[in-house]
Amino acid sequence: IQYKKNEAFLDVVESINMLINPQGKVLRSEILGKIKIKSHLSGMPDLRLGLNDKLTNNSKGVEMEDVKFHQCVRLSKFENEKIITFIPPDGEFELMSYRLSTPLKPLIWVDCKISKHSNSRIEIYAKVKAQIKKKSTANNVEILIPIPEDADSPKFRYSNGSMKWVPEKSIIVWKLKQFQGGKEYSMSAQLGLPSVSIDDPSFKVKRPIQVKFQIPYFTTSGIQVRYLRINEPKMQYQSYPWVRYITQSGDDYTIRLNE
Repeated sequence: IQYKKNEAFLDVVESINMLINPQGKVLRSEILGKIKIKSHLSGMPDLRLGLNDKLTNNSKGVEMEDVKFHQCVRLSKFENEKIITFIPPDGEFELMSYRLSTPLKPLIWVDCKISKHSNSRIEIYAKVKAQIKKKSTANNVEILIPIPEDADSPKFRYSNGSMKWVPEKSIIVWKLKQFQGGKEYSMSAQLGLPSVSIDDPSFKVKRPIQVKFQIPYFTTSGIQVRYLRINEPKMQYQSYPWVRYITQSGDDYTIRLNE
């Protein structure tokens, strides 16, 4: 295969799973990482990927678990020298995946209270804070706040973003297109609740809050690509490796409402 422009695109994508109690304490956290490559390289080039010592000699003593490589990686070279070398297949593939079970602070923290406002209404008040560096920005943030199934006619007030009631899922969705590190926003909602369950002193919404987000140019584990060298001695062509980092919420980034 011949390309006019030889390029290799490399994505380091880390998904964060986390369970947080209402006081902000993290009960469980893990990082699921993937290194993906899109290869548009002529011939059969030999690639060498250099990562920082987060993978090979972690100073914090955090061990990467479940490290898996694509079949193109020379495993003996990695086991002996901690160097990742491979001849990439053409197109997109997942070079490696890994898992880290490590204590993390919540990147997006939500403090939410649901209280009885009267016999037939409830009030929800929530604050959300981006606990990331000020120069970082979380994109496409969604906070999914559960409400009782028979709640209706919501009235919203909020300092930023947009609010939407999704009755078929019994949730309120608060969307923030961009959320800069260190910023804090708030919202409140009043909803009608025609059922008598609100008079029950043990009234609680049992489902947790779900949070979705993407943070570009950032990895939570600190893993970094030091180099991606492309060697094709027969062709001596110019090649362009592009590296992109993304941290995002996993399928299980949740915050409990009640203890």
